[in-house]
Amino acid sequence: MADYTIIGGDQKQYGPVSEEDLRKWIADGRLNAQTLVQAHGDIEWKPLSAFPEFAAALAGESAMPSAPPSAATPADWLWRDYELDIGGCISRGWELVKNNFWPIVGITALIMLITVAINQVFGLFTRPAINAMIMEHRVSPRGILTIVLVAIVSGPIYTIFMAGLFKYYLKLIRGESAGIGDAFSGFGHSIGQLVLLSLIMNILTIIGYVLCLVPGIYLAVAWFFSIPLVIDRQMGFWQAMELSRKMVNKHWFLVFAFLLVYGLLVMAGIIACCIGIFVTLPIGLGALMYAYETIFSQPQAS
Repeated sequence: MADYTIIGGDQKQYGPVSEEDLRKWIADGRLNAQTLVQAHGDIEWKPLSAFPEFAAALAGESAMPSAPPSAATPADWLWRDYELDIGGCISRGWELVKNNFWPIVGITALIMLITVAINQVFGLFTRPAINAMIMEHRVSPRGILTIVLVAIVSGPIYTIFMAGLFKYYLKLIRGESAGIGDAFSGFGHSIGQLVLLSLIMNILTIIGYVLCLVPGIYLAVAWFFSIPLVIDRQMGFWQAMELSRKMVNKHWFLVFAFLLVYGLLVMAGIIACCIGIFVTLPIGLGALMYAYETIFSQPQAS
């Protein structure tokens, strides 16, 4: 039997391992269809689903009932550490997009276009105040208040759409069946918590920016994974914010660097005649969710 090398959930390489071992790990739930594997003698990394010899094992894994994501409590995460490989997450994000190119690009583009249209509607309220500030160098309390209020009111809508996209990407990463309905799952039973999350998080972050730029940046990074925790782990908004903050604090500067790289990746797509964003954004979102899986991999509940 050929030997294989894999990239584990901690972003480290393991191997060589046998075909029998991989089948056992699939059955144990330690590997899924998107786990990156390199066969002996090959130089290319491929998802496990690309190897026909593991199709039956993966089909068996998909048929097995899984424990609900919310089975563990936040305390079960806090004792553990993690290693976040920025390059590895981006590489895996690219593999995810490459192996599901048209569905991912199409669904992500649809959500992008919807949010852009919504942004244009809200822009009708903020554009006069912004134009006065930029063109006329005139800043009024009313204009600032309008901009802040619109940002707070529009925030929940963007949060709901982003939550659905995160859920869609997570299902693909875990080898589950994912479709366009998942991209709108933020409008499901988690919608109340997502609205509260957006309102509280945006208000507190804005206060942080107003008082001093540094607290605002800190909070924006620390709370970044609150949205996937609500939609994926079914947490309450404050519980998700606290768990995200405490886990990110373990390696805050590394997560900050990761988000900077994500921003640069998306910006590169915009620079490429704007068309590139339809590819770079999905890669970035996939990378973010691989980072989420690394930081918040399901612990064993005590």
